[in-house]
Amino acid sequence: MSEIAVQVDHVWKRFHKGEFHDSLRDAIPAFFKSLVGKTNQQDLGKGDFWALKDISFEVKKGESFGIIGHNGAGKSTLLKLLSRIIRPNRGNIRMEGRLGTLIEIGAGFHGDLTGRENIYLNGTILGMKKAEIDRKFDEIVDFSGIEDFLDTPVKRYSSGMHARLGFAVAAHLEPDILIVDEVLSVGDTAFQKKCLGKMNEVTREGRTVLFVSHNMGAVKNLCQRAILLQKGEKKGDGRADEVIHGYLQSVGNPSTDLTSRKSYDGSGEVRFTKFLLRGLQTRTNIVGLGEGVRIELHFHVNKPVEDFELYISVWDENDINILQFNSRDVPQPIKRLDRDGCFCFETQMLPLAPRNYRISALIMDGRGAIDRVLHIDDLTVEGKRFGKNVLLRAPYSPRCLTDFSFHVTEATE
Repeated sequence: MSEIAVQVDHVWKRFHKGEFHDSLRDAIPAFFKSLVGKTNQQDLGKGDFWALKDISFEVKKGESFGIIGHNGAGKSTLLKLLSRIIRPNRGNIRMEGRLGTLIEIGAGFHGDLTGRENIYLNGTILGMKKAEIDRKFDEIVDFSGIEDFLDTPVKRYSSGMHARLGFAVAAHLEPDILIVDEVLSVGDTAFQKKCLGKMNEVTREGRTVLFVSHNMGAVKNLCQRAILLQKGEKKGDGRADEVIHGYLQSVGNPSTDLTSRKSYDGSGEVRFTKFLLRGLQTRTNIVGLGEGVRIELHFHVNKPVEDFELYISVWDENDINILQFNSRDVPQPIKRLDRDGCFCFETQMLPLAPRNYRISALIMDGRGAIDRVLHIDDLTVEGKRFGKNVLLRAPYSPRCLTDFSFHVTEATE
């Protein structure tokens, strides 16, 4: 029996920009055109482009495999091909075993049906038999954590409850190959940890996981191997940590847009708009042991505030706050904000052990939170030992870091 669970062999996929067929007259010529082989850029028709170009890789049974790359790199196209939603123009994809996909959590839910009814509906859509759903029903409900609202129509669920139930159903498919796309981008921190734990459990049981995410810390923790896609081409293939490191070093660390948040926390006189974290040496969010970082946190002032405090917090993988930057811990703290600008922090050394961390930000005054963002970005510390004169305090104890600079500048694009 073959040890290969997934084999992608010289796969090409072509799309047409703005393609839309509203009549049989348009659709038939487009169908025959799609059968014509075109495997180089010069042969592309007007408006055509290659979403994937000559992609090949193998995934062994029981292996966790990551697929990374920036937006538009071809990750979603590859997942649709692997899920058999679409077919390649060239090349072959072979998979051995039952396939399960977590590409769109909760797809197929009906808003007027209760959570209980949607478990059966969604489970059936995903390929589960009624007897299988009956056997796993209590386990699904317990995993979702929404037992108190099981007989409530899902149209009254929050987005987090909807995501919890959708993942709970999909996670109990017990497939041989599980394809996961950005499930860790939804829900709260506890839910995300539960998702990651479930996927780790799947791999320990000897099943195969293909994981796509922009969360490099999650990919590094979950996956043994990874590939890097860039403009439809495979640019890296190897150990997950090595591929991630090469990717971040090549593209730098782009800023995180905070203006598209679906929900806000705090009174709102000041709102965070953009966040950027970079190592002083690496220029990415992967830094060496004992190295320093620079943090830029842009903000918009809706109403002037006075006597505020700003916290940049570092959390470890166990959700323990182990380090804080506080705007009060500088010789001349800023007392008033009355126009848009950017908070700038810089420290020459981070007293953090090698592992993955999450960054959060909070601005508050005497009345409470003004704006708060949890898990803005990831920070990875790499290395084996500290250099000369570097002190690591006891881990897992909240504390403030006082040897850093802090100032406010004008807002920039």
